[in-house]
Amino acid sequence: MDFDILKVVEYLKNKRKIFISEADFQFEMAWAIKELYPEAKVRLEYCPVFEPSMHIDILVIIDSKWIPIELKYKTKKCFKTIDNEAFILKEHSAKDVNCYLYLKDLQRIEHIKENAPFFEKGYGVFLTNERSYLKEPNKPNCVYKEFSLANGIVKSGIMQWSETASLGTKKGNERPIHLKGTYNIQWNTYSELDESNSGKFFVLINKIE
Repeated sequence: MDFDILKVVEYLKNKRKIFISEADFQFEMAWAIKELYPEAKVRLEYCPVFEPSMHIDILVIIDSKWIPIELKYKTKKCFKTIDNEAFILKEHSAKDVNCYLYLKDLQRIEHIKENAPFFEKGYGVFLTNERSYLKEPNKPNCVYKEFSLANGIVKSGIMQWSETASLGTKKGNERPIHLKGTYNIQWNTYSELDESNSGKFFVLINKIE
């Protein structure tokens, strides 16, 4: 049975166009996976034996093969109503750190690949209604330039903060990111709720194999 993350996302966006939080996104994706692949084992916040401090957002197990999925859901502050249900989204303003953390997710899955004998493939998934993620940083010398997730660029090798990045910005995320694979940053439309600057959601998916 071949697992297809694009099939899952397409199925999910026909059910849910917006999510309350990352936990909501995680739960609904896990549910969608189980509906599409009823024979799959689906685990949330799974701790692998080779690194018990790690928590994999979603681990899919099909025919004893591992498919880890790491999720990011970063939103622009807004209020939306869908089918009489209210969604109050928070402002996740630390764009520099959020870009770093997504790339760290890819690095983490590469680490799983190296240590899990049953690894088949993995995915990083980033969902947002903040359009600035798709654009190059405004300042050429911005502190997170190497971590940018601008549409159309390629991420690979060693990336680190600029020398001008403050200790506060880097706190807890000081280490460079080292990606052994090569990943194209290609955003696609996930859903369109309205014509406001917060009404369109974009999804980025990267495959690790």
